[in-house]
Amino acid sequence: MISDLIVNISLLMSFTFLWHQLFRKNRLTMNSPIWIKSVDGVLAGLLGIVLMHYSITVNELTILDLRHIPVILVAYYGGFLPTIVSAIVITIGRFFIAVNFSSYVALFMMLMISIGAGFIVRFIRISPWKKWTILLVYSQMIFSIALYIVVDDYSLVLDFAVFHIISTLIGGYLTFYFVNYIRKTSERYYKYKENSQRDSLTGLYNVRSFDRYYNDMISVARTEKETCAICLIDVDHFKQINDTHGHSAGDEVLKQLAKVLTGLTRSGDTLSRNGGEEFSLLLPDCSVEQAKEIATRVREAVYHHSFVLPDKKKIQLTVSIGVSVYNGGKEKHDSMFQQADDALYRAKRNGRNIVCTSGECMI
Repeated sequence: MISDLIVNISLLMSFTFLWHQLFRKNRLTMNSPIWIKSVDGVLAGLLGIVLMHYSITVNELTILDLRHIPVILVAYYGGFLPTIVSAIVITIGRFFIAVNFSSYVALFMMLMISIGAGFIVRFIRISPWKKWTILLVYSQMIFSIALYIVVDDYSLVLDFAVFHIISTLIGGYLTFYFVNYIRKTSERYYKYKENSQRDSLTGLYNVRSFDRYYNDMISVARTEKETCAICLIDVDHFKQINDTHGHSAGDEVLKQLAKVLTGLTRSGDTLSRNGGEEFSLLLPDCSVEQAKEIATRVREAVYHHSFVLPDKKKIQLTVSIGVSVYNGGKEKHDSMFQQADDALYRAKRNGRNIVCTSGECMI
C-alpha cells in the first residue's frame, strides 16, 4: 500500500505541474471566466480518473484512491462551477470502470463532496491552510461514509480505511503546498517580468520596452511600406517643480501626466517614459498630418489640465513635443528617433509649449 501512496502522490504532483504550465497565464481564480473554470474542472476530473486507475482494490466492487483531492483543489481556487464539473467527469469515469452498487454510491459521494466543498470555500473565512484542512477532513469523511456503505463488514477493511485517511492527509497537504509554491513562483516571475518592462513610477513602458516596440514598428513599416511616427514629449521647466515643491510633488506630477497621455493614445499606440520628464509616443500606421494633430492635441490637453500636488495645491504645466515620421524607406532605423529629438530641441529653443517637426513649429 505504501507504493500505491507514492504512485498517487507522484501522479498528483506531475499532473498539477503540467496543468499549471498549460494555464500559467490563465490561472484558476474565483473571478476566472466561465470557460477557464469549466476547463479546469474537466482537467481536475481527468486527474481524478487517472488516480482511480491507480487505486487500492478493497474488494471486487470497491476501490480507494485520491480522486477527491483534485475536486477540493478546484473548489478552493475556483468555487462551485469547476468543482461540479470535475465531479461529473469523475463520476462518468467511475461508471466506465464498472457499473455496480459501488459506482452508484460513488456518484452520490462525489456530489456531496463537490457541493460541500463549494459551500466551505464560499462561506468559511479562515486562513488558507485551515480552510484546506477543513476541505480535506470533510471530503475524507464523505469518502469514509461511502466505504462503510459499500462493504459488508467494515472491520475487515479497517486497515484500508485508516491507510486511505493517512494517504488523503499526506497527499492533500503535499499537493496544496506544491500548488501554492508553483503559483507563487509564477506570480513572482510575472511580477519581475512586468517590472522589467514598466516604469515603476508611472506604470508606462520603460526605455527598454520602448527600444523593442520602436524597432518592431520600424520593421513593420518597412515590410508593409507604410508610414509611422514618433512624438517625443518633454515637460517644460520640470526642475523648477522639484526645486519649488519637492521631489514628491514632481513624482506626483509625472504620474498624473502619464494618465493624461494615456487617455489620448489610440489603440495600437505605445506610450513610454524614456527617463526623467521625457515621454515618447509611438504611432504605427500614422501620416505626418495625423502625427502633428495628435501631438497638438497632447500639448493642448496638458496645457489645460490642472495638476494636483500632494499638498493639494494646483499647478499648470506645458510640454514641448518633437515629431518625426518614417516613410517606409531604407534609412537607418534610428534616424526617425534622432529627427524627433532634434525637433524636440528646436521646440525648446523656440519658446517651449509648442510642437515641432523637422520643417516647422506649431503653437
